Amino acid sequence: MDMRHQPAWMRWQQMIEAGELGLWDLRLDLETVHYCPQWKQRLGFPDPHRADSTHFWRCRVHPADLQAMMTAMREHAGGAQPGYEARFRLRSNGSGYRLMHSRGRIIERCPEGRALRMVGTMLDLTDRAPSPQGGLAEGPRGPMLGAALALPFHLLMAEPADVKIAQERERVLGLVDDLLQASAAQLEELRKARP
Repeated sequence: MDMRHQPAWMRWQQMIEAGELGLWDLRLDLETVHYCPQWKQRLGFPDPHRADSTHFWRCRVHPADLQAMMTAMREHAGGAQPGYEARFRLRSNGSGYRLMHSRGRIIERCPEGRALRMVGTMLDLTDRAPSPQGGLAEGPRGPMLGAALALPFHLLMAEPADVKIAQERERVLGLVDDLLQASAAQLEELRKARP
């Protein structure tokens, strides 16, 4: 099938499987985040299929970039901004700091309006290729072990196993389609600019 005639989610899935587009699923109430395995492997982190504590990822953001990133996230979670978007340096496991561009959106709130779940994308804007080195020890990372998540965002991008999963994918993609479109377009521009 010609890529231009594939459904958008299939094109995104190819970018995800290649490790070019990172998807994340943040459960604010659990303080847990789940990244697609290919993205974690690209950055050199072990346990690619397991969720991590948010602390583990926050401590990898460059100290000079952390406040702006967290402010952007809080402003969106609090309703002051329609979406989350930030650029920051993230320390990989082997390639040093890498410049990231992240976008996200709250897709679930509790009845009182508190943000519960946020999903998004991440692109590596660094000119040099990553050189992951699995140097982190296995086991808990951060003050808490990441809890398992029910059907993380990246798993919704695979061919649905049943109608319920297909419906959930359509619901979530309907909420974040514009974020995925913007990230895919930015990735295409990066591909063109790189030799």
